[in-house]
Amino acid sequence: MEADYYKTLGVSRTADDATIKKAYRQIARDNHPDLNPDDAVREERFKAASVAFEVLSDPEKRKLYDEFGNDGLRDGFNVEQAREYARWQQTGGRPRGGNSRGRGQPQGGANFEDLFGNIFGGRSPYDTSGYSDFGGFPSGPMKGQDLEAALDLDFMTAVNGAEMELTIGGRNVKVRIPQGADDGDRLRLKGQGQAAPPQAPKGSAGDLILTLKVKPHPLLRREGLNLYLDFPVTMPEAIVGAKLDVPTPHGDFKVSIPAGVNSGAKLRLKEKGVHRGKKKGDYYVVIQIQAPDRIDDATTALAASLAEAYTTDVRADLAL
Repeated sequence: MEADYYKTLGVSRTADDATIKKAYRQIARDNHPDLNPDDAVREERFKAASVAFEVLSDPEKRKLYDEFGNDGLRDGFNVEQAREYARWQQTGGRPRGGNSRGRGQPQGGANFEDLFGNIFGGRSPYDTSGYSDFGGFPSGPMKGQDLEAALDLDFMTAVNGAEMELTIGGRNVKVRIPQGADDGDRLRLKGQGQAAPPQAPKGSAGDLILTLKVKPHPLLRREGLNLYLDFPVTMPEAIVGAKLDVPTPHGDFKVSIPAGVNSGAKLRLKEKGVHRGKKKGDYYVVIQIQAPDRIDDATTALAASLAEAYTTDVRADLAL
């Protein structure tokens, strides 16, 4: 029985991309083999969720899966022929039983056997060579197995993207990390998995699927495509304002600190956050006012004078 990818992730069939991604990340965090060594059940759950996410996070694959199930994801699947066959069935056409040589007549004069064969890459449904006795599925793999691995990335590499060369299974593999990659993203490297078995007539190597694990940054926080930086300013800068250089992944930018700014205030640099495809996040400078690191008599006297500038109780609204 084929798995229901929506049930695997615990989401409805109408779930949006954000819901699907959130559900997958939760399952991946709870069941990742690196965090649960020697737990076969969790490992299988992680693998099943990874396969489900691979399909449902891809708009084209999800569309095919929703319409045709797993058949729509098979190599050589002919979408138009499958739809023609479905329309023909709805008009009452049926092939005559099991593996008989009976031929129904679909719309447009197409032969049923030819039509069904075209759906699955030209193979006739009556050709049983190489198939098992269980529902007509291939008795042997047509391609090599997919391989999965985790890839640790530092924060800035994920944000900026990079070309990397990895050694996996004794082979050097080149990987392009796309700009804006995020923790839990999966990269599929076509043909970099296990080789196809010799008996596979037109077999191809499997794929290598990399799950990205992005390390946190000591200064930056990421929320979606937005980045946040706690930015220290001195008391004089906070009182009278200043123009200061702020570092971002896209270079340094001059930011105007308004006079009288408070700690926690956020100054936005539009589209200076994470770039992912055509989407660009913002960069938020979060003000953190710093006290002087030297407190002497002159500083104390200055603070007493400064206290007179407060005309209201700054804690008046703190009642719980």
